[in-house]
Amino acid sequence: MERLRQLAVLALVFLVAAGSTCSLALASTDAGELSTKKNQLGDIQTQIEKIRKTVSKYRTEEKNALVALQKVEDKLETLQANIATTDRKLRNAEKQLTQADADLSAAERELTRATREYQASLSGLENRLTELYKMGPGSYLELLLSSQDFADFVTRYQFANMIVRQDAESYLRLRAEKDSIEERRQDIAERQAQLEKSKREIALLSASLDSEKKRVEQAMEDRAYYLQRVQSERARWEKELAEEERQSRELEKVIRELQARLGKSGQLTKWTGKFIWPVTGGRISSPFGWRIHPIFRDRRFHSGIDVAIGTGTPVKAAADGYVLMAGWLNGYGNTVILDHGGGLSTLYAHNKSLSTSAGKAVLQGDIICKVGSTGFATGPHLHFEVRQDGSPRDPMSLMPAR
Repeated sequence: MERLRQLAVLALVFLVAAGSTCSLALASTDAGELSTKKNQLGDIQTQIEKIRKTVSKYRTEEKNALVALQKVEDKLETLQANIATTDRKLRNAEKQLTQADADLSAAERELTRATREYQASLSGLENRLTELYKMGPGSYLELLLSSQDFADFVTRYQFANMIVRQDAESYLRLRAEKDSIEERRQDIAERQAQLEKSKREIALLSASLDSEKKRVEQAMEDRAYYLQRVQSERARWEKELAEEERQSRELEKVIRELQARLGKSGQLTKWTGKFIWPVTGGRISSPFGWRIHPIFRDRRFHSGIDVAIGTGTPVKAAADGYVLMAGWLNGYGNTVILDHGGGLSTLYAHNKSLSTSAGKAVLQGDIICKVGSTGFATGPHLHFEVRQDGSPRDPMSLMPAR
């Protein structure tokens, strides 16, 4: 009976030892897988950061291309308005020139008619003067002296003077009409010459505007093509970014599940105590929440707080925990991530140097790194984050008053 009791005790001890060994083995496997997943997450986050920079670059190029295209469109609109105005001027000049041609033709006809009448009148007057010359002075005197009486003498005298006066008046009238028509024809010819000059100038301006319009249209076509390419590239990179972020979320979910399993396995006790400040002194240079990024100059969510303090200042664990990661994490630079159980974790970034390594257990107040400005940083400071199940929390809600 005693022998059986001893065997039973031995068996119980073996089973307990075996169970403990199994639990440790499972915990060790989970811890190893967690470390692997953390590394994968770090790689994905590095890739996400690169893609975000590329997307930001294409967004900037797209914005600049849109501005340039709008300028070209505005210039083309102005050119089209100028071309329309020039076309109206050209049509008006052509209309005036057509009217001037018609006026000039009419004036030429009037001048031809007046010249013909003037020549006829002048010829008649010359013929009469010639006949009078041939007849001599006596003929005119004979005409008067052959009058039958005084009344007939007066009549013949008046008739002769009337003929001479009418010839003179007709000559002067036709000469004045001819001169007037000649002057009008000259004015029309000058106006026609001026209109021809204006037409040539407007035609040159129209040709210049048409040429400029073609250049602007080509520039607009080129910029539209460039904008289309930029938008296509931006869309492609945004799609890739969305895929990388999806993978990151899935990996974060796996990490949270591993953290939960590690907590249940007894390897990591959930922290329920008070946090302490990771550094002594310094000032809060950037709080938790939305802000303009100091490097990328765009609006981003700041998932922690920044404490500006001198390079080399010791950084302490805010609470007991397990080192999930200690190494380079893309934009965070030299980084330490502590798991405090129950999905609660803290992150310490931009460090000059690290004083711990992944897999180690740390106690509250242990020095885990030293302040620096590695990664995306504008100066020495500690970037401190608190996350619950992967989601950022405002660290100030958990920290004691300073």
